[in-house]
Amino acid sequence: MLQIDHVYEFLYLTLFKDFCVFSLPNGVPSNLDINSINKDDIHIFNHKDTDFKIFFWDQEPISTGLTSAYIDFFKYKTDLDKCAVTLVTSEYSKEFDQLLIEKDLKKLYYFFHGFAALDWYRGFYALNYEKKIIKDYKFDFISLNRIITNDRSYRIYLISLLKESNLFKNGQISFNVTDNLFDDWQDEVADPNTKLSNHACQHAKTYLGSINKLVIDQDKLPGSASADIVRSNYYLDINCFWHIVTETVFYYDKLHLTEKIFKPIVSKQPFMLLASPGNLAYLKSYGFKTFDSVIDESYDLIEDNDRRIEAVVNQLHWYCNLTPGEKTDLIKQLEPIIEHNFHHFYGEFRHIITRELITNTKTLFKEIGYDDSHLAYDNIYKVLSN
Repeated sequence: MLQIDHVYEFLYLTLFKDFCVFSLPNGVPSNLDINSINKDDIHIFNHKDTDFKIFFWDQEPISTGLTSAYIDFFKYKTDLDKCAVTLVTSEYSKEFDQLLIEKDLKKLYYFFHGFAALDWYRGFYALNYEKKIIKDYKFDFISLNRIITNDRSYRIYLISLLKESNLFKNGQISFNVTDNLFDDWQDEVADPNTKLSNHACQHAKTYLGSINKLVIDQDKLPGSASADIVRSNYYLDINCFWHIVTETVFYYDKLHLTEKIFKPIVSKQPFMLLASPGNLAYLKSYGFKTFDSVIDESYDLIEDNDRRIEAVVNQLHWYCNLTPGEKTDLIKQLEPIIEHNFHHFYGEFRHIITRELITNTKTLFKEIGYDDSHLAYDNIYKVLSN
């Protein structure tokens, strides 16, 4: 099985050995000044002269200004404008397509976060294989909202709505849990450049009051938090039913999912998804099932950001106010879907994303005129899908 820490080295050694491969080892930096970019900001495999170069921007969504700065840097340093350059991403968006045109790039898509989740959560197969779904739950839901900066500020409105709906008592909620690298929610609401609507800002001021942080497991945000699944003391299950997933991308028109969506799946929980419109269908395209047989999932198609959040809270409010017997009946209805998603993640999903990577790579090679007859695709498939 592929360890995600070695993904670029593996892809270089197997598929792209004749390519100059660039990657950003620590995610995406925030520095837009290309004059200060140095070799420590990037990994370069294969410094020899080659007509084929490939740039992996796959850990985070495309950010036009930032991504463009790094593309220009690579072009300047390595004469990338003289050869075939491929930009690799893990999203579908018009922004990505436009960047390809503007910078004269080829594209390669694969589900980076799918491979990452398979690595990070591999141990939960054994931990949760025999986990019982039909039982009494201490909490109706869990929602992780540790970071609330600009692109994720929509989480402030979510928490404010949960407060207004008197749902705090029903769930385990984290909010604004950081290591003091970021401002508090009051600063985000007061920022003239916030992505929150005026209504959402006023709502937060009205309902959040003196609330600053909400902590579930720890009051510091470690670097590994993104890959962690919250568990209580002695590693016992936290005993929550629904998982309200607040994804990285919400304000932008992108199909982009991260490891966050897989946390409930490997924990055998149903989920409601707060992301950009259309991402439930995107998830379904990989063979997962959602919960439209029980709840109204039309929320995922709502373009208005505030209304999309409100629709999810309305569904959650409905569930939390069911009687214990009604909740048990509903849990029984959802059990087959939850079990399917769990076993699909640890089964066919890895084959789907591996086939997708190889198919898209073959298409790329044909487009750029690269002879791939020497590549052992069967062996690469076997390694990635095991």
